[in-house]
Amino acid sequence: MSFPTEAATRPVGDGAITWTCASSPADTGVSVAVLGATDRARLISVQSLGAPSGSSVAAIASTRGRIALLAPDGPGSAGGLLQGHARDRSAWPREHIGSPAPVTVGRGILGDIAIAGPAPGPSIGVRVERYWESGLEQPRSIPIGPGALTALGVALDYRGDVLVAWQQGGSIFASVLWASGRRGNVQLVGPSAPYPQIRAVVSDNEHAMIAWSSTDLSTPSTPTTRTYLSLSSAGALFTAPRLLASFPDPQHVGGRPGSISLERLATENVILAWTTAEGGRYIVRAAPAVFASRAGSKIISGPGSQAILADLAAGPAGEAVALWSASQHAAPGTHTAELWAARLRIESHGRIAVADTRMLAGAGASVGSTLAIDPANDRPVAAWLSLGARPRIEYAVGAGSASYGTRPRQVAAGLPPAAGHPLRNALVALGAAVLLLLAALAGVRRLRRSR
Repeated sequence: MSFPTEAATRPVGDGAITWTCASSPADTGVSVAVLGATDRARLISVQSLGAPSGSSVAAIASTRGRIALLAPDGPGSAGGLLQGHARDRSAWPREHIGSPAPVTVGRGILGDIAIAGPAPGPSIGVRVERYWESGLEQPRSIPIGPGALTALGVALDYRGDVLVAWQQGGSIFASVLWASGRRGNVQLVGPSAPYPQIRAVVSDNEHAMIAWSSTDLSTPSTPTTRTYLSLSSAGALFTAPRLLASFPDPQHVGGRPGSISLERLATENVILAWTTAEGGRYIVRAAPAVFASRAGSKIISGPGSQAILADLAAGPAGEAVALWSASQHAAPGTHTAELWAARLRIESHGRIAVADTRMLAGAGASVGSTLAIDPANDRPVAAWLSLGARPRIEYAVGAGSASYGTRPRQVAAGLPPAAGHPLRNALVALGAAVLLLLAALAGVRRLRRSR
């Protein structure tokens, strides 16, 4: 699910819910349903991927108001990038990527996207599409050492700098491709078991952060998940990571997509949410990323349930919405879980405020839960696949934040709204009064002279 934007509060295209479906035994299609102003999803098209059924597809808001689909050509291949407008019923243009798995795609504030994947060398190939372009630029390379690359994360800042993080040889590494053309050194960030979930954020002041969660399966009888966060100093130089959680994980939650998330808010603050285990049950915690220690985090899931984070999305009002599954059974499962959501806000002194906690779907069989926020009205939209005799896509639309109102329209010339800074307004009014007074005095003098 995605809403194309060029800023946190500026939509530039129609939002859409996308999901894969088997159009034939040898082909998979992606169904595209547009979310209009009425919040009623309407199926527009099915984009053919030319890939076997069951292939995973990543969907993300792209440049120039489009939706991008990273689609595999077959097992183990990233295939190509399809891009098109949600209401376009024709076949979307496809650009070949040709990188083996794992491949990841990230999005910048203005709509830039970056795709990273393994390349010969060995290296990681990164291709960027800037927000004013309609195609990918030539690839740039990050040399890496030998060994299996099991996971990738990528993030962009406002200027187009690209942070790439990856797991290889028992560790997380990172490097930055600066928009100036300079390539940063490869840095050893911290330890990680294979196939972690990696989340990253890079800011315009050359500071960055990487969060990851991995499950150690070296002892199958007692798998252990560990969650780390590493913050950087200036120049995106990473410091020693903080261990946020370490817990027995028989359900392998550390490898579930969405169970850890790092989101930059419209205020430029960053929220981290993650799944951990305490007192024999799974819970969901959240914190401002820079205060994500146990003292600075807060449990956002309800008491007495087994909760696993599914997604986290930032909206235009400087807040985020978290989505998680919750089960009252001893072990969490897709067939017994409810879907819950809550709005998160960073308050003074680095505290997390939780509001509008509500259940979106009752206990039942569901998978693939995802979340996005409409930048036009701040309303969150959650979608999921409901299983059963007849599987179907279901979705729910929430209300916008009480603190969010309609943004004033800008005039064609790009002038700011009439209301400005109070002091500036007072000075302008005082200047106008002085001019009127001088004009009146000049008129009196002319009248006297004429007499």
